[in-house]
Amino acid sequence: MARGFAALTDRGAPRSRGALPGLVVGVLLVLVPLAWWLFGEAGPRSPVPSPSSAAPAAGAATTVGPVPARPVPVPAPAEPVGIRLPGVGVDAPVLPVGVDGSGEMAVPPDVRTVGWYRFGPGPGAAAGSSVLAGHVDDREQGRGAFYRLVELAVGEPVQVQLADGTELGYRVRDVQRVAKSSLPVEELFGRDGRPRLVLITCGGEFDRAAGRFRDNVVVFAEPDPAPR
Repeated sequence: MARGFAALTDRGAPRSRGALPGLVVGVLLVLVPLAWWLFGEAGPRSPVPSPSSAAPAAGAATTVGPVPARPVPVPAPAEPVGIRLPGVGVDAPVLPVGVDGSGEMAVPPDVRTVGWYRFGPGPGAAAGSSVLAGHVDDREQGRGAFYRLVELAVGEPVQVQLADGTELGYRVRDVQRVAKSSLPVEELFGRDGRPRLVLITCGGEFDRAAGRFRDNVVVFAEPDPAPR
């Protein structure tokens, strides 16, 4: 099973994108400092992991700096329950996730499900980044929800469904491939500034020695005031 945000199993390297006989999970792991956010002097402030969280895979390495925010839910519209990327054929469910016992952002173990970081702004919030993360692929489960995320083009639509039946429209503003060691965590998880949607998965070359992809694919999308 796929485990953890950006965690990769050590069960083998992924196949080529043409044939998928040995896929591994390619997903971003974001380190969240439990000592400051989740634990006070008297112990944990909230149960972690949540029922939708997943522990990281054995042998997975964390290479991302801490997210600069306490894990306190931000008031926002209803929770996201689905995401559609028509340009690349994605129609996936979304579950709220937090951090796991290792202090890393969790992602649903089902590679076809996307995780929304519930301690940050939600889609439709008045300000800040709403972060959704998904798997690239898995050796056992196959292609993940964000397998084709890197193929998105600027201007393409992103549709997010909320639990109250609302559908929010976004447009892709930028698609980047960033080395894991250089991931701009503060920017990605910011709670201030103009509202936007941030989609993250793994990408680039697979490092067999480390058992993970070298890069992350990051998509930035802005609210579409006039859905087409």
